[in-house]
Amino acid sequence: MKVNGHVNAKGRHREFAMASGEMDESEFRKFLGDTLGACASVSRNDAVHFVCMDWRHIDDVSAAADKLYGDLLNICVWNKSNAGMGSLYRSKHEMVFVYRVGDAAHTNNVELGKHGRNRTNVWDYASVNSLRGSRREDLALHPTVKPVAMVADAICDVSRQGELVLDIFLGSGTSLIAAERVGRAFRGLDIDPAHVEVAMTRWSDLTGKTPELVHRAASETAA
Repeated sequence: MKVNGHVNAKGRHREFAMASGEMDESEFRKFLGDTLGACASVSRNDAVHFVCMDWRHIDDVSAAADKLYGDLLNICVWNKSNAGMGSLYRSKHEMVFVYRVGDAAHTNNVELGKHGRNRTNVWDYASVNSLRGSRREDLALHPTVKPVAMVADAICDVSRQGELVLDIFLGSGTSLIAAERVGRAFRGLDIDPAHVEVAMTRWSDLTGKTPELVHRAASETAA
């Protein structure tokens, strides 16, 4: 979907570099298949993938994911603290598809509260546009920024300390910050250099460290 007029009010953010309203149904499903498939191809046989999606594209996710994953473990709902954009009804939730890659037993740190994590498939976390201060400022960084606490909890549900988290839609870096806070290794990608810069700035502010550029594309160094 387009960002302006659908995700946020017009003029607040520029459009995404890809999949921002320019694709038809078949193109978007191929886009999902290509990107989710790339993630699945480099994941362990027991990895768990979280796919966040607006209600309008539930069928698209299901169609693309059906060929890639072993099982749909659940569909969680992020119940936001206040509503966003909408037509007949304003949107106050977001779907989070939970898939397992392959057929091996996945890590389960919940097990009906056995490990002290009492979790349901309804996730109540504040929306970025509902609070002042740093949470409100997060909305200025990215049009669909997620709460760090929500992402950190999801990571803790299905992984162990030191294991690797991957996010190929890095955006403002929420998953990077969440992984850092809960002691997981992290790899992230984004097609938009501006989003990468925002993510690195947030990471530096959190850790006090300076990102190191280890490689620059030839196109960027050419005269």
